[in-house]
Amino acid sequence: MPEHAPLTDDELETLDSFLLSDACDDDALAIDEAHGFLTALQLPPHAHTLEQWLPRIWGEPVFHDEAQRQQMSTLLQRLSDDIATTLAARRDFEPLVIEMEEDGERIEAHEGWCFGFVLGMEMNQELWEALPKNEQDLVLPMAQLALLYSEEETEMDEDEYLDWVDLIPGAVMGLYSWWHRA
Repeated sequence: MPEHAPLTDDELETLDSFLLSDACDDDALAIDEAHGFLTALQLPPHAHTLEQWLPRIWGEPVFHDEAQRQQMSTLLQRLSDDIATTLAARRDFEPLVIEMEEDGERIEAHEGWCFGFVLGMEMNQELWEALPKNEQDLVLPMAQLALLYSEEETEMDEDEYLDWVDLIPGAVMGLYSWWHRA
């Protein structure tokens, strides 16, 4: 498998299982949160090294061996690279979200991705705070849905939730376009 290839479903599951395992810190990000986090890092033109962002995703994991450390690091790097490639190509962006069962039906949950996105914004807080007002509005879908992930009581009906979800891809691409205008 080429180093730059998007992760397969099996690789995503392997990575998510590792992130949620006892090998990682209790506050390690799940796969959807990690995808949101890495997406936020890709938007402003400010490069972060693997060594800077890996600990924010998984803390200080305990690996079985060097091969597992390399495998998991490579999977996360490929996830980041895939996001960067999608954004740079201006292809349709879709957040990586998890499916849950609620009231007997499968639903997509976007709030974990949005929570990760907000965490990623914190790594470049000064750049995000310097956004002009119109571009700051593009952050609203992620910020509103991330609130659902917090401990605070937030009221949002299903229609409002879906309206915010529908705005995410365009908001991400709008932010990318603003920072990478040429």
